[in-house]
Amino acid sequence: MIAELSAAMAALKETAGLVKVISSAKTDAEIKAATFELQSKLITLQSDCFTLGDAVRSRDEEVMLLKAKIAEFEDFKAQTEGYVLNKLESGTLVYTKDQVVGEAQVAVHLCPNCYSKRVISMLQPTGETAYDAHTGQYFYQSRCHCCSSLYSMNRSDYKPEDMVYVC
Repeated sequence: MIAELSAAMAALKETAGLVKVISSAKTDAEIKAATFELQSKLITLQSDCFTLGDAVRSRDEEVMLLKAKIAEFEDFKAQTEGYVLNKLESGTLVYTKDQVVGEAQVAVHLCPNCYSKRVISMLQPTGETAYDAHTGQYFYQSRCHCCSSLYSMNRSDYKPEDMVYVC
């Protein structure tokens, strides 16, 4: 944008100089030549002004996009205030915040996958359990409805019934 502004200023200076030449010209031929040169410089100046206007509009659009991006970041930060990375009994890492729901204090868990993409998605219990072969325990499952990720949460007392084999 500085280059466009410099070009416009240079064209203005040259145009002012041509006006002086016209005013001091003594013959019709000198006046016509200087007038033609003045018209040429004015066309160049007009073009430079259009280029400068385009550069200003482009910068304005860029500023608006950056302001929108900043607002998006600030909104996400405000919405996730108080959430901390938490390791559950299963070893799963989620973002957790204790909130009052009705009259009860409830731990609300956010999906770490969505959180990393600046999307707020609460994990919802599935009512199912899953067996973890490493610990030999069952854990409740929760699902993110935004990205469909499934997470093992807290320990379950679920014990599978003994299988009865009939021969």
